[in-house]
Amino acid sequence: MSEPVDQSKTNVNKEERPKPCCVCLDEKKKRDECLLFNDISKDNGMLKCKEYIDKYKSCMKSFGYDM
Repeated sequence: MSEPVDQSKTNVNKEERPKPCCVCLDEKKKRDECLLFNDISKDNGMLKCKEYIDKYKSCMKSFGYDM
């Protein structure tokens, strides 16, 4: 499982932070699987995946990426 950086370090220098494709891999995988296997065109489809989407956004933000 990918380990997010301490929330106090959200102002990471752009040269020092890892590439976005290399962080939050577990969170991204779970988000993508949820979106793939749920009908997101229905009203509650996105709600089923909201937990995973929020976790992924939070993880990316911890590495200094604003989503």
